[in-house]
Amino acid sequence: MSTVSFDVTPAHAPGTTWRLGAELFLPAGDPPDTVQLLLPGLTYDRRYWTAPGALDYTRHAVGEGYAVLALDRPGTGTSEHPPADQVTVDSNVDAVHQVVTALREGAPGIPAFRHVVAVGHSLGSGIALIEAARHQDLDALVVTGLLHAVGPLYPEAVPALYPAAADPLLAPTGPPENYLTTLPGRRAALYEHPPGVDPGVSAWHEDTKSTVTAGEGFTLDAIYRPEAAAGVRAPVLLVVGREDRLFGGGEVSTEDAASVVSHERKFYTGTTDLEAYVVPDAAHSLNVHRTAPSWYAAAHEWLARRGPAARA
Repeated sequence: MSTVSFDVTPAHAPGTTWRLGAELFLPAGDPPDTVQLLLPGLTYDRRYWTAPGALDYTRHAVGEGYAVLALDRPGTGTSEHPPADQVTVDSNVDAVHQVVTALREGAPGIPAFRHVVAVGHSLGSGIALIEAARHQDLDALVVTGLLHAVGPLYPEAVPALYPAAADPLLAPTGPPENYLTTLPGRRAALYEHPPGVDPGVSAWHEDTKSTVTAGEGFTLDAIYRPEAAAGVRAPVLLVVGREDRLFGGGEVSTEDAASVVSHERKFYTGTTDLEAYVVPDAAHSLNVHRTAPSWYAAAHEWLARRGPAARA
């Protein structure tokens, strides 16, 4: 693993540079042709992908022979924390596109990759969808924790947020005004299926929380606009927890993959290559559940069949 960074120029502010932090994981030997770009969701940073022990997604992906870049999105983790109104869904998409370009072209400390696969969680998945629709430069997308539906817990997501500057864990980091995080204890209630999470991992989940900006909140509807999913031409794998009640349990059943694909196919009209995997005993934040390795394996089996190497 090596720590790397990217200097990106936000479209809304020419001449301004944001530095984004990331970790690059490479298998032994020569760099592979394909890199997985990991994009975390709201109130998460890149640590979501390195959960304890067997729940570490990066370890699984590298073991399958992939390079992995775990990115801190703008305003999170080790990345720059611009004013909250500048960190929007659109500025995230623009920043991620510049990272994709850098991965394809190579940069100091980063080899050039022939193929880029985006693996997102929640908002990170939405950012990947918009980026792919606009630029057609992703070879495949693994969309986790995001459906075009509203579950019974979705209305509770916003009331669960409060200023990060008031949070005992995050206040010492000096978060800017209008950066928000989850109220203590709310992550487990909203994002976990308690029977499926070890107590120590649940504590880690709380201790590694990050932020969301007001700008992201005000522009969140962009990820649900028809042109986002409809514009994707690359193969898509949808991954959702069976117990996810932010998106499931209402308009769409998350009991089985066929139900998920049946509901989502009307949105992903630009690709004929759409599959789904339902993670048992897991809610919205898949990676903290004991069953997370099942979706890691399923995603890599899908990539072997439908990813860039299979289509070469």
